[in-house]
Amino acid sequence: MSETRTHSDALRRRVIALFFLGLLSMAMLALGIGWACADWGRIRFGWLNQALGPALTVGGLALVGWSVRIQYILGKGTPAPKVATQRLVTQGPYAHSRNPMTLGALLLYLGLGVWMGSGVVMLLTVIVFSALLTFIYMHETRELSERFGEEYLAYKKRTPFLFPRLCGRFGK
Repeated sequence: MSETRTHSDALRRRVIALFFLGLLSMAMLALGIGWACADWGRIRFGWLNQALGPALTVGGLALVGWSVRIQYILGKGTPAPKVATQRLVTQGPYAHSRNPMTLGALLLYLGLGVWMGSGVVMLLTVIVFSALLTFIYMHETRELSERFGEEYLAYKKRTPFLFPRLCGRFGK
């Protein structure tokens, strides 16, 4: 294996490790906010919080992990612009959502809020992700159009921005 390829693989692994470290840090922040605001904005549904919260959290984390893995293997890159994918990834979770990693993170943080019964965490998650999704839509869409041209435009036309279609891939 060439030295350049080894360096590139090592850089990609470091970027992915930093990405997950950032995700973990944000989860810890969400937990801290939830506990700090324990008496304000409580939304308790008993067992539902304890069932739905962990399911959303674990499901969201799994979706993030799957998305990053697919980017790494098929796209030969990472979520970070510094080590961006070399190929347009349209398989796996990307066949159902153009932003499955963001969807997974949204589910993870909403899941933490539900699990803790924290209206504050849920509200902050919605606010932060609304801003993030606006940024992604405005900037990433343009950047991917420039990088991948017609291939991306066709993918964009057939694949929802965030939430997968519930009635099948083509809405049938």
